[in-house]
Amino acid sequence: MKITALSEGPFSVDFSKVFTPVELDTYVPEHHLAGTTLLSVHPFLVVTSEEVILLDTGLGLSEGHELQLYRSLRQEGLEPTQVTKVFLSHLHKDHTGGVGTIQANGTFQFNFPNAIYYVQERELTFALAQKDNPSYHPATLQALALHPNVHFLNEEEGALTPDISFQVTGGHTPYHQTLTITHDGKRYFYGADVLPQKSYIQQNFAYKNDYDGKRARAFRKEYAEQGQDWIFLLCHALRKPMVSYPDLMKK
Repeated sequence: MKITALSEGPFSVDFSKVFTPVELDTYVPEHHLAGTTLLSVHPFLVVTSEEVILLDTGLGLSEGHELQLYRSLRQEGLEPTQVTKVFLSHLHKDHTGGVGTIQANGTFQFNFPNAIYYVQERELTFALAQKDNPSYHPATLQALALHPNVHFLNEEEGALTPDISFQVTGGHTPYHQTLTITHDGKRYFYGADVLPQKSYIQQNFAYKNDYDGKRARAFRKEYAEQGQDWIFLLCHALRKPMVSYPDLMKK
């Protein structure tokens, strides 16, 4: 098995949920509005002997008319048609932007045509009701609601494969879910936006941008107590998206 972070780059994000590309080495916080967040966007690629899996799909940005996700996959020797599963932790646009694209004729084309998309149905119901919320991309949500390759999850926890399981945590969004991969005695944990950066577990904060900040904080406390042997996949880490427990706790 191989796990790879597929970076779309670092961004500053303000209250309007606009993602503005930045250079980390020259970023000056004082030059940005109060409340602006600095983060990177990392979908993760999981390749096993039988599966090619994406954990979220990032913003769906392109470079030179080519989707960044496509370029990243090809750098790993893979084509988009080889992706077998796409796991969506939640439905904010920085996690679903690469799901598909609107064509010139107005139709929605899924970027990974042979993949099964795993979506929490209750999360989709909630997201569809968020009219005019800049955190969501309505066309993507509507396409997911109708796509025959979407597998709707309704359980609080379950398995995608014998080695890959999910758990509904809520916290960041009402039905946000995390993923755990067990392989060769190692445990890889994808906390998505409940644990997107190292600072989230080092600081005992209930974040205001979470649907239920106290619930998300409680889960992070569990991870700190239970995860001494885990490898953490951090979707918004600025520099190191895959870290061991000692690295996670190191400031």
